[in-house]
Amino acid sequence: MMLPLRLSYLLLDLIKFSKFQFFMAAMYCVYLLRIPNPNTEVFKKIQLSLFCIIFFLLLQVGNVVAQTKRLVAIGSSTTAGTGASVKDSSWVSLLQRYYKCQLNVIDSACNLGVGGTDPYNAMPTGYIPPAGRATPNSNVNINKACILLENLGNDADGLVIVNFPSNSYNEYSTAEIMYCLQTIYDYAVSQGHTCFITTTQPRTDGPFNTPTVKRKLADIKDSIINRFGLANTLNFWDGMLNPADSSILAKYSRGDSIHFNNAGHRALFEKVVAKNIFKLPVWYSKATGTLDKLNTWGSNPDGTGSSPASFAADNQLFYIVNNSMPTIAANWTLGGINTRLIVGNGIQPVKLIVPKNLKLAISNPVINNCF
Repeated sequence: MMLPLRLSYLLLDLIKFSKFQFFMAAMYCVYLLRIPNPNTEVFKKIQLSLFCIIFFLLLQVGNVVAQTKRLVAIGSSTTAGTGASVKDSSWVSLLQRYYKCQLNVIDSACNLGVGGTDPYNAMPTGYIPPAGRATPNSNVNINKACILLENLGNDADGLVIVNFPSNSYNEYSTAEIMYCLQTIYDYAVSQGHTCFITTTQPRTDGPFNTPTVKRKLADIKDSIINRFGLANTLNFWDGMLNPADSSILAKYSRGDSIHFNNAGHRALFEKVVAKNIFKLPVWYSKATGTLDKLNTWGSNPDGTGSSPASFAADNQLFYIVNNSMPTIAANWTLGGINTRLIVGNGIQPVKLIVPKNLKLAISNPVINNCF
């Protein structure tokens, strides 16, 4: 009975282990199970239990490997989700659901947004601001964001989105706003992380409802794009405002001239996804050609650009667009961990046709893991 007891204690210890330790311990169990003891019923039951655990772990290996990235958003009320009817409709929560629950490429999206804050609140801990300016808040600043990105294994898998669209911009000079944003960006990059700066957003309440301040917000938007480049900027201005008076478009407005409603938050979410912030291999179908051919797919939204090298690589996203009735001419299998097939763009109807004598399969379906 000594061997079964030994395995029983090991089984209890597995509960305390991390996923990696859990996996290694299970492999050790495989080794122990090579020792025959066919006359012990207890041992046979333990064998069966351990094999079930090992089988479950093997199913989860791709899931564990995939969840190596993390996102932290810092900013003011838009980041916090103000304007959305429920938290789940805010743009940061939508990113959490998309990248964690649907694509399974992050382990979490941490939201440090606090209403009423401005870029000075997000400056590195220890920074001494000019008189009359806010001081860094160590609970929500860039240091805190980087702390939340620790222990990823690869610092480059940590990503920070900085979203301070307007608070105090009617009073602060453009130069000091840019200085703060640059300092925050530089700190994130110095820690090895990727950083995106969002532009200003349209706002027309109180002191912001003057031609001078409206022009200033537009100029700051341009300054941010020029300073950080299109590659590191999320444009939350263009497409969100009424050109006639620089107010928030009615369909996106919460009604307070400051914040976006659910549709507005979704528009921001879609802007972030379109930026492909985690640099996932994304492919779009062309207007012609069968989906089972690599040259039917391109890296640009219209299907042009480079084509995928394989249907079996990990983390690929295949968007069936540009063709209302796409089909396949041969059996088509999408392989690789976390590879996804997305039919349509939610606007234009798409009818995917799979002839009855052919098969379409995803060999490594994503195990959704949202909690």
